[in-house]
Amino acid sequence: MVEGQKCVMEALDSGWTVHGLYRTEASGFEGRQAEVVSAKDMGRMSAFKTAPGILAILGMPDNEPPSPGDWVAQQDRVPFGLAVDGLSDPGNLGTLMRTADWFGVEGIWAAKGTVDPFNPKVIQASMGAVFRVSIWSVDLPDCLASLGTSGCNVFGLDMTGMALWSLDGAPATGSKWCAVVGSESHGLSEGVRNAGVEPLHIPGGGGSESLNAAMAAGMVLSDWARRCAKG
Repeated sequence: MVEGQKCVMEALDSGWTVHGLYRTEASGFEGRQAEVVSAKDMGRMSAFKTAPGILAILGMPDNEPPSPGDWVAQQDRVPFGLAVDGLSDPGNLGTLMRTADWFGVEGIWAAKGTVDPFNPKVIQASMGAVFRVSIWSVDLPDCLASLGTSGCNVFGLDMTGMALWSLDGAPATGSKWCAVVGSESHGLSEGVRNAGVEPLHIPGGGGSESLNAAMAAGMVLSDWARRCAKG
């Protein structure tokens, strides 16, 4: 279920199968033919306290993950990727998808137990990125170990380990880097820590205990994109 004019327009342009399109008279929606419903009925259908007034029902895609070896071997424009280890906040996952989309990351590996990527709040926070960035549900420790043995440098965002700025160079031709973002309350799981993940932290000089998960991922991807551009 997709709500709001921007997200619905992105959905209609995505090629995903549309099963229903609904709007209120007051929505001002101009696009494909939509069934007009009352504000009361829209309120019943909506997942939000205040219904945006335009809602689409879509068929969910089959987000089959690539094998770690195949992903590492692909000569992509963006030689780095992202994984999430049990994020539970839908706003965080949606914002993280939007961030990944900005930097050209086409898919995110997600540990089982991560919030449903098709949760309406995730879709809303992604601002349309959900239609371009796949979420691949995997056994994350096994996936990360396979990425490592396939030649990918896997870094887990953690308060321990080397500083982000101290990494040497950028992902080299024929190799890739991957950042793993842990859960908001517990960080990286023990299974992920034991999967050959190298701890990496973002140095700071203030008094806050930690960074928001999506913000931390954005800082890492921005640094890696800068390294690639320089290289």
